[in-house]
Amino acid sequence: MMLSHRMVKGAVDIVFTLLVVSILSFLLMRVSPIDPAEAFAIRNTLQPSSDMIAELRKELGLDGPLGVQYATWLNHALHFDFGKSLMNNKPVLDQFIATIPFTFRIVALSAVLQAVGAIILGCAGYMLRHRWSGVVVRVITIACISIPGFYLATVYLDIVAVKLHWISVVGDESLLKVWHPAFCLAVPMAAFYGRLLTGLLVKEMEEDYVMYARCQGLNENYILFRHGMPHVLLALLPNFMQSIGFTVAGATIIEQIFSVPGIGNVIITSVINRDAPMIHFSILLLAAVFMLTSRMSDAARLWLNRDAIRGNRE
Repeated sequence: MMLSHRMVKGAVDIVFTLLVVSILSFLLMRVSPIDPAEAFAIRNTLQPSSDMIAELRKELGLDGPLGVQYATWLNHALHFDFGKSLMNNKPVLDQFIATIPFTFRIVALSAVLQAVGAIILGCAGYMLRHRWSGVVVRVITIACISIPGFYLATVYLDIVAVKLHWISVVGDESLLKVWHPAFCLAVPMAAFYGRLLTGLLVKEMEEDYVMYARCQGLNENYILFRHGMPHVLLALLPNFMQSIGFTVAGATIIEQIFSVPGIGNVIITSVINRDAPMIHFSILLLAAVFMLTSRMSDAARLWLNRDAIRGNRE
């Protein structure tokens, strides 16, 4: 009963949040000083007249009250019809579906790199915390956290591709092309979780069960990797799952830098060209991703708490 209640409440929260986000996207488009119909006319005509813009606005359905526009869009969206792009007159949903595989590969590979990098940096920070090399690890992690992903991607592309000519990011659709944006996207998050992992390991290795294991003569590294590390990683799992939404959002800029035909490239292009149907759906899509990763995080946290309660009873 408790689980079904949580599921219903979660579904209601998702629907309500997506409704609010979609309403805000329409309001922001209305208060924007740039009219989508005018931007469309300028792209296709050098000097469009006011009558031409008015006729185009009527043709695109942008002349009616905002409430009517939103109701029409929502009615179509419930039938999975999100309109057609103002740039190429292709269905919005089809264009995003075509770009999902590229973004999915980047985000998935970035998540793996984040996890591996966080574990390496976290363990190094803990094991070297009393040495001068531990200071170096701490400085590196803080520096990586402080560097924005888009700036790192720009510098990486300038050095590796332009100056050293080690890679080519044009016309390459292999896994190697996905590696570069995934790496730049993973560095700040890996450093952040690595630093967090170090602090949690320090606390975990001061617990009573660790002291008892030491008294039994067990090796320190064995205690760390067999007992301390699993507990800390499970505690970090909900936060890590939730951060995947931020990884998707960060990919929108990095994909543009590396010329990857993913969701981010489509979103940036639609914003630049004031493509209203594409903008509305992209905002809704990003909100859905954040809500999904948040619910996954809540489910993982609930599962961990339930196992902890069961373990205490036993």
